[in-house]
Amino acid sequence: MSDWIMVGLGVAALGLSFAKDRGKTRTAVRVGLKQFVAMLPFFIAVFGVIGLLEVLLAPHQVQSLLGPQQGVLAPIYAALFGGLATGPPAAVFPLGRYLLGQHASIAAVATLLIAWVAVGTVSLPAEVRFFGARFAISRWALTMIVSVALGLLMGWIL
Repeated sequence: MSDWIMVGLGVAALGLSFAKDRGKTRTAVRVGLKQFVAMLPFFIAVFGVIGLLEVLLAPHQVQSLLGPQQGVLAPIYAALFGGLATGPPAAVFPLGRYLLGQHASIAAVATLLIAWVAVGTVSLPAEVRFFGARFAISRWALTMIVSVALGLLMGWIL
C-alpha cells in the first residue's frame, strides 16, 4: 500500500511541476530517465546475484554466516563484503532485504549498507596515488571500523 502512496505522491508532484514550468519538468524527466537507464545494469546485476544466492545458499547458510548468533563477526563479514563491492548505493537495498529475509542480523545488514557506500576498497589505489598510502589506508581502516560500529549500534537500536 505504501508503494502506491509513493507513486501517487510522485505523480502529483510531477503534475504540479508540469503545471508550473513545462520546460524544466521535461528536462528533469529526461535527466531522471537517463540516470535510471545508467543504473539499470547495476540493478539487474544485483537481482542476478540475489537469484544466484537463493539457488546456491540455503537460508541456514546465510544465517550461520551473518546471523545474530555470530555476534560481532557477522558485521565484520558484512563490512568486508560491502567494502569490496561497488555500485550505486540504491543497488544494495534489495540485497539487504534478501539477507534480512534469510535471517541475517540487522547489525550485519546495516553494516553491509554502510560499508557498500563508505568504504570504497575499489578506489583505494587511486587514493594512494593522490593522497599517499598513509592517508588512504588510514581512511580505509577507519571507515571499516566505523561501519562495523554503526552496524552494531543499528542492531542494538532496532
